Amino acid sequence: MAIIVNKEEKRRNIALSCTELLLDKGYSQLRVSEIAKTAGVGKGTVYDYFKNKEDVVFEIIRNLINEHQEDLKVHFKKNRTCKQKVLHLFDFYLCEHKDYSKHLIVYKEFMSVTLTTPAGDMHAFNHECTNFIRETLVDIIEDGIRSGEIREESLNFVDGIMCAERGFMLKGWTENINCRNEFKQYIDALFALIGNK
Repeated sequence: MAIIVNKEEKRRNIALSCTELLLDKGYSQLRVSEIAKTAGVGKGTVYDYFKNKEDVVFEIIRNLINEHQEDLKVHFKKNRTCKQKVLHLFDFYLCEHKDYSKHLIVYKEFMSVTLTTPAGDMHAFNHECTNFIRETLVDIIEDGIRSGEIREESLNFVDGIMCAERGFMLKGWTENINCRNEFKQYIDALFALIGNK
């Protein structure tokens, strides 16, 4: 009797088993042979489920995003202000609720490779991640407008908030400084302007 393998589940399990490996080794030092060993499969099996190392990293990051989405759902069910929800959405950068320092190192490497390679899978994946953040931010802002907490014009600031977070992150990386407080001050100032008093 043939054993039926759920390919999506097997793919996800291989990736999940390598999350800590990615966070410890970093993107550039990660090797398919290490992925196979960590997952307890042969190198050929890794290639049965993934095109390349990048594809494994995408799956790991997708799983981390799904984990963050579930955390957001739990957090948003609590009685939180619109500003608190926005800050929690960007906790990946702020690291106030969870330590994402290793994740940020991997993300920095991932972004550096994305910026230096021709458009392709990495660019498409980065776009997918950005869309998730933007859609979540739009939902948060729309909820804040519906509740009367912030003004209707607040939707015009969605892309600016996203660019500000990425800008502060990039400034911190290029100048080797921590810009998290500056980003929070930016959010405080913005909500002081768009809030319904």
